Amino acid sequence: MCKTPASPAFQPVSLDGSTLHVPRRSGHVPAETWAVTYNGPIPDHWQKIARAKGFNILARVRDRYHLALECRVCGAVTAQKVFTLRTAQPACAGCAEIGRRSTAQDAGLVYLGRDPEDRHYGRYRIPECGHEVRRQFEIIERAAAGKTAIRCETCLQAREEDKARRQGWTRLGPDPLGNSNYRLYRHEACGHEQRVAVANMSWGQCDCAVCGESWAAKPSTIYLARITLPRTGRTVLKLGYSANPEKRFRHQLGLPEDAQVTFLRLLAMPTGHAACAAEKRAHAELGHRFPKAVIPPKLYAGQINVVTEIYAPWLLPEIERMLTRIARGIAAPDVPRAG
Repeated sequence: MCKTPASPAFQPVSLDGSTLHVPRRSGHVPAETWAVTYNGPIPDHWQKIARAKGFNILARVRDRYHLALECRVCGAVTAQKVFTLRTAQPACAGCAEIGRRSTAQDAGLVYLGRDPEDRHYGRYRIPECGHEVRRQFEIIERAAAGKTAIRCETCLQAREEDKARRQGWTRLGPDPLGNSNYRLYRHEACGHEQRVAVANMSWGQCDCAVCGESWAAKPSTIYLARITLPRTGRTVLKLGYSANPEKRFRHQLGLPEDAQVTFLRLLAMPTGHAACAAEKRAHAELGHRFPKAVIPPKLYAGQINVVTEIYAPWLLPEIERMLTRIARGIAAPDVPRAG
C-alpha cells in the first residue's frame, strides 16, 4: 500500500468510466471540468517520477497543472498537481480508504465513508445495533488500538429513557447547563422539570424538588460562616448548605468547644436540590478562579470535620458577590433545578 501522508480529503468524479478522486479543497470546481483531459504531452521524466512514487500517469486533466495518477498498489485514480508529483509524495485516495476500512474493522465497526462536512470525521455503522455514528478518524484509531470504546448515542439515550421511566420520570434531553453527567427530566407525577445526575436516576436516588418528601424537596439554606480556632490561631471561611445551619455547626462539624462561629450570610433556598446545585457550582468556580484561597485539609484536620468548603478570609468579598448572584437567580430562575 502506498504511503499516505497528511493531505486534503478526496471526493470522487467520473473520468472515462473510471472513478477519479479529487481533493476536496477543489470541490468548488465543477465535476465535468475534471472529466476533460488536457491535450498536452506527458514527459517521460514525469512518468519516471510517478513510477518511483508508486503511480502511473493516466492523463493530464482539467488543465496543464493537474494529472490523473493511477496507484500501482490498489488501482485507484487520484487527481494531483504536477508540482505535488515532482516535489512531494502524492497521496492515494484509494489506499487511504482501504486503510480507514481496515481500521474501522479493527475497532469493530463498518466504515461507511467520509463525513461530507469535515475531513477529520468519518461515518460508521455499529454492527451490534445497526446505528450510524460520526467519529473523528483519530478516535477510531484509538479504538482499534484498544485505548477507548465507541459508544452508540442512540442506544445510550434509549437506555437512559428506559431507566427514567422506571423511576417515574421522562428524559427530556441534555443538561441545559452543559454538564455531561446530568440530563434534564420531567417528573410524571407533577410535571416538574429538573436536572438530575444520570447515576442518581439509574439507581433511583432522585427526589422531585416540588412534590418529593426528602430533604431535597424541603427548604434549605446556603450559609457563609467565619470560624476562629483559638487553639491554632487560625480563622477560616466555610461555605455550605443545610436545612438547619446552627444544628450543623453544633453537632456535625466536630468543632472544638472554644471555636468561635459567626454567620456572615444566610441565604434561604426553596429546596435542598436548589441549595445543593448552587453550592456545588459555587465551589467549582471558587476553586477554579482562586485555588490559592482553598485551605488544605491538613491545616484544620481534627478541628473541622470536613475536607472541602474551607477558604481563606481574604476571599470574603468574592464569596459575598457570588451569594448575591445566587440570590438574584432565585428571584428570577431560568434553569431547572438540579437533582
